Amino acid sequence: MRSFSTLSRLSLAVSAALSLFTTSTQAQDVNTTLSNATAGSVFVSPPRDLAFALNVPSDSTTDLYFSLMFPEGTSWAAVGLGSDRMAGALILLAYPSESGQNVTFSPRIASGHSEPVFTPEIKVEALEGTGLDNGTFIFNGRCTNCRSWSDGKGKIDVASKSQNMIYATGDTSTLKSDSFDAPLRMHYNYGTFTLDMAHATGPAGVPAIDRSENSTLIATTQGLSKEGKKDVAAIMHAIIMVFVFVGLYPFGIFVLHLGSWVRWHGINQGFALILTIIGSSLGFSISKYYNRSKKVNSAHQVIGILIFIFIFAQFTLGFLHHRTFKKTQQTTKMAPIHVWMGRVIIVMGVINGFLGFPLAQASQYNYVLAGLVLFLFPAMMLVLVTKKFIQKRWNKSKNEPAGYNLEPWNQPNGQAGQGNNPQQPMGQNVSIPAASTYMPYHAQAKGGLGPQQNTREYV
Repeated sequence: MRSFSTLSRLSLAVSAALSLFTTSTQAQDVNTTLSNATAGSVFVSPPRDLAFALNVPSDSTTDLYFSLMFPEGTSWAAVGLGSDRMAGALILLAYPSESGQNVTFSPRIASGHSEPVFTPEIKVEALEGTGLDNGTFIFNGRCTNCRSWSDGKGKIDVASKSQNMIYATGDTSTLKSDSFDAPLRMHYNYGTFTLDMAHATGPAGVPAIDRSENSTLIATTQGLSKEGKKDVAAIMHAIIMVFVFVGLYPFGIFVLHLGSWVRWHGINQGFALILTIIGSSLGFSISKYYNRSKKVNSAHQVIGILIFIFIFAQFTLGFLHHRTFKKTQQTTKMAPIHVWMGRVIIVMGVINGFLGFPLAQASQYNYVLAGLVLFLFPAMMLVLVTKKFIQKRWNKSKNEPAGYNLEPWNQPNGQAGQGNNPQQPMGQNVSIPAASTYMPYHAQAKGGLGPQQNTREYV
């Protein structure tokens, strides 16, 4: 009996312990779930093209957990840690992979208002849930050294209740790359916000983001918000240079061949030169904002510099030739060089346009450029060929002989049959008067045949 009682008590004790352990485990799971749902600060951009959540593990002095989301159709999304401006900020950047089914994450550091540079020293591990999910790109990550960077020049304060942050998203261009230093276009939407780091502190894990349309900010405050920004300088550079090399310079040659309008040719080419200087200056200025153009070593940039030099030489040759021609009324040796250099510059300019759009991550505009070239150039050539054909026919008709006159009696001054030539016809004996000098014979003399009869009388 005592042995049975002991076994019974032992069984009850074990059952109680198991029950207590189960209850404790369930409570811990509930606390963990609640912690994961609340121990994180969440930001959603006003256009809802970016969502970001941050978790500061309470058991680590180096790690940060985060989730970055953006919808399909947005070329890239980024959040900058530690500053309300780009300079010195650590940029957590994500964009679609080459396949379009995953996410490429690229930690970068910005040095100013220019494209940030990939920084491999920042170590980020992709966690479960990363990829494309129901039209949304998601990157869940753990960064082991994102609290301080650039040798301590940049850092975040994990105790701050209003840590400065920035965000930005790209436009709708189709950026897909597996490269960590893929080239970017200028941000389309951007702004600032502050994040409560103390609220984000808790058990380690990727914080959850409410993906519903009614999701709200959690422990974050919206600051500056700008939407629809475009790189105006790059756009104007493209418009001006296409207008110059597809429009103005060819038109200057066109007016010279169409009507030999030398003055208008000079005015047109001078105006084109001014626009070329403006457009090239814009190109030089925007080169410093993008990693792909900072070193000025792309084919588009090298050819552009050569064209810029050739245009000044071309304009100088044209001016000197025209000034000499006005004095001597004779052509110069500079004329053929001027002509052929102009043709080469136009061809190089058009080719450089086709190289420029891919450099600007806007290859789709090459179709527009091709359409302009295929329409305007043949149209100008057609007008010139038509003008030459009409002029040739006109000159030929002016030089043709008058031909045989079917109504010689209608010639003026009694020169019937002779046109305007008062000389005697060939074969005419000069000693014999012309037949036109003889008066018609009228038999009116006495003893004649009688008065002249009217022909009607014989009818």
